[in-house]
Amino acid sequence: MLQAAPVMTPLNGPLLLSRHQASRAYRLIDAVFQPHPHLDGRYESIEEAIGEAIGWLHGLEPDAGQASIGLEVSTSNGDWRTIRHPMQLLCPLPAMVD
Repeated sequence: MLQAAPVMTPLNGPLLLSRHQASRAYRLIDAVFQPHPHLDGRYESIEEAIGEAIGWLHGLEPDAGQASIGLEVSTSNGDWRTIRHPMQLLCPLPAMVD
């Protein structure tokens, strides 16, 4: 009996998500694991959420509490699960010497 060969999809091809996975949302949290006071929104991807946080921090000189940002993902029952503990996203750049 012949068996069908497994279907291979390219690594950079389309990604099929289950309905459960497709409905995931992400949110940013502050240093005390609460929704971030300035970045309290729902994001469709980790990249979108972290990009928003980096954009908000750019140009600021935040204290350690403001710069400590974590990430949560929504669960199927409506709760939030921490997937990145609050920590600083950006480190100070060395001063440029002319």
